Amino acid sequence: MLDPLAIEYPPVVQEALESFFEFVGLPALVSHFHEVILAFWLYQGLFLLGPLFNSKISSYNTLPKRTRINFDIHVVSQVQCLLIVALAFPAFFDPVLQTDHLFAYSPYGGLVYAFAVGYFAWDTYISLKYIKWFGAGFAVHGIASLCVFILSFRPFLMYYGPVFLMFELSTPFLNVHWFATHLPPNTVPEKIQVINGILLLLSFFLARIVWGFLSVGVLIYDFYKQFNDVRMPLWLPSVILTSNVSLDFLNVYWFSKMIGAAQRRLQAKKNQKSDQPDILNEDENAKGHKME
Repeated sequence: MLDPLAIEYPPVVQEALESFFEFVGLPALVSHFHEVILAFWLYQGLFLLGPLFNSKISSYNTLPKRTRINFDIHVVSQVQCLLIVALAFPAFFDPVLQTDHLFAYSPYGGLVYAFAVGYFAWDTYISLKYIKWFGAGFAVHGIASLCVFILSFRPFLMYYGPVFLMFELSTPFLNVHWFATHLPPNTVPEKIQVINGILLLLSFFLARIVWGFLSVGVLIYDFYKQFNDVRMPLWLPSVILTSNVSLDFLNVYWFSKMIGAAQRRLQAKKNQKSDQPDILNEDENAKGHKME
């Protein structure tokens, strides 16, 4: 599959990029460097313009500054998750990526990863900029995600890009939940909140837990089949598997918390009072897009 955003660099720029990315071990990034930059500034532009459009929501203007910034971040997250899923889905049918699950490279696969890398570069920048509000943990998460995704440009695991990006199927509902719980009561109708909550639990369980563990199992099998390949130093699968397995178990933990929150909410309704906090609303710093 072709990359619709491919361009030809001037010879001097092409030579400089090739030399640099060959040196750092990411030769496939040469053809997609402009797309990483484009993605970064797309998300940064959305973030900077966010207050202009979000302020049209009257209740947005009543929020504390930290919550407004978090609101703007969630708007960017909402755009990103919808965009990356739309980009990633066609890659499932890329015949080049089907030929080799570990080392295949395709121009379209590079485009998908470029937008993922651009987003996590932006996420890292934002997390570091507002580290006093969101904490070091979120910055570490952004940096780790950036490092894992950028390794695809060795090239390595481009086939698995769309596989693991399907985790984002639950993110739209997670963001809607965040908006509903941080805006004044009744800003989002309760009926919509209930429907969104059901879809959140269902999509989170299927996309992040069932699909997540199944995909890691297939990945382990692919690593096993090509364990002695000289193109795959031992540290590479170790980093990838440690990151993904840790994330899968973290998702199980978060899902158990979400189920507990839902049970408490139902019980509170029965008692005609709500004195139990929502687990996703207990910490102002819990940005939905961080659960990736």
